[in-house]
Amino acid sequence: MTAAFYRDYVVDLKARIDRLHDDAERYQTFALTMELLAQRNLVTYTEKKAKGQTEGVCYRRDFTTGRALQMQPQNAYGLFKGFFDLGQFLAISGQAQQQDARQLAEFLTASWQYPTCAVHLVYRLKGAPSTESTRMHFVGLNSDEDAAAYQQETGRAQILVQHRPLSSDRFFEWR
Repeated sequence: MTAAFYRDYVVDLKARIDRLHDDAERYQTFALTMELLAQRNLVTYTEKKAKGQTEGVCYRRDFTTGRALQMQPQNAYGLFKGFFDLGQFLAISGQAQQQDARQLAEFLTASWQYPTCAVHLVYRLKGAPSTESTRMHFVGLNSDEDAAAYQQETGRAQILVQHRPLSSDRFFEWR
């Protein structure tokens, strides 16, 4: 089976995150968490707005040393923008079986060859009757050819989303 491509979804997601980042006042509430696995690092970006107050934290954890460092939000955000500008994306279904975080990271990134990004976003625009939310995990690739190579590696096809839209207990497209 061939995995579903998610470039169009990620372009829309990036636009929504950019709007949220550029104009937080448009939103009644929001909660954004992004985790990027790349170059043996985990970069986490969290930002939320509740009761009129916006707060967030960003940090980087080195998988080699285990050391964690706080990052400036604009620097962390720039890394995520770079990820979202890649050429193609596959979505992870949540069926990976690795128990250890390091093993899972190495498996998902194909031994750190491809970055992955998990995104959980919930928001409500001012005046909107309800919230919108998504929780997805993407593999970032340069091209359709890279996507084909990634999914052909042993054991990867079974962890990738085959049909859109994705809706499971763990991951889901917009609700």
